[in-house]
Amino acid sequence: MVDNIKSSIDIIVAIKLEDEIQKYIPEKDNPNSAKNFETLLQKGEEALRQHISIEHQLKIQCEKFAEKLDILENQKILLVNEIVR
Repeated sequence: MVDNIKSSIDIIVAIKLEDEIQKYIPEKDNPNSAKNFETLLQKGEEALRQHISIEHQLKIQCEKFAEKLDILENQKILLVNEIVR
């Protein structure tokens, strides 16, 4: 019984997978396929640009934090020297 259920699920998954694959395969008779592909490409490019933008923002923040850390470490050294005197 479990094997029958497993087989049924495998068949359903295979059918759904084939349907999803067919959505992305351009057909000669279907002019919308090129349009769908272009839309997917544009979405991918937008996601990539957003990723690069976030990466640059993080780099800028890291640089600011590194500068702040340097300033705080210098202040710490000055305070330690004052205490030692």
